[in-house]
Amino acid sequence: MSLPYPPHPGFFEVLATCRAYTTLLYLLLSLATGIFAFTYAVTGLSLSLGLAILIIGIPVAVAFLAGTRLLSVAEVHLLKALVGDGSDEGPALMPHGEGWLGRLKTLVSDRRTWTSLLYFLLHLPLGIAYFTLMVTLLSLGLGLLAVPLARLFHFNSSFSFDMCGGAWILAHPGLGMFLCGLVGLFLLPLTLHLALLLGRFQVWLARHLLVRA
Repeated sequence: MSLPYPPHPGFFEVLATCRAYTTLLYLLLSLATGIFAFTYAVTGLSLSLGLAILIIGIPVAVAFLAGTRLLSVAEVHLLKALVGDGSDEGPALMPHGEGWLGRLKTLVSDRRTWTSLLYFLLHLPLGIAYFTLMVTLLSLGLGLLAVPLARLFHFNSSFSFDMCGGAWILAHPGLGMFLCGLVGLFLLPLTLHLALLLGRFQVWLARHLLVRA
């Protein structure tokens, strides 16, 4: 199973790159998927360990581990669809073995089952970091880019914009608005480039914990 990705686009070329926006979407969704994956992992581990002394604990643990493999496959395909190149290859849902007992034994002993759990535990803090960083940069970039437009539409009115209270900015509002728009114009592609780099990191993490473990 491979999770390849195309070459990195040019600085402003990234604004016309569909993969940059789908990667950004993945990073924004990672908060929700991270919460779900972390909750599933912690709840499943707690139930499996808590019920280990009872007979019912065995089917609960098996269902939990099988569900872990299912979620790992779903995560790989989500990464391929939004971050990778859409390759048709995919990891096996269940490990190979002779008969259901052999598959059950392989499910427990397969490293990928346990590294998938590690991936899900890491997914929440990474998702929080991705979401916070992308929302902050997008808000800042779009806000700065909107400053000259706001001045344009309020040119003949009493509209004023306080740029952090800086005396020089207040003394040169026109130039300050232009600089804000220029910074915003460069910040947006920088945000998309950062999204692509974070997406590559997530692909690398998935490749080593969900695929090649």
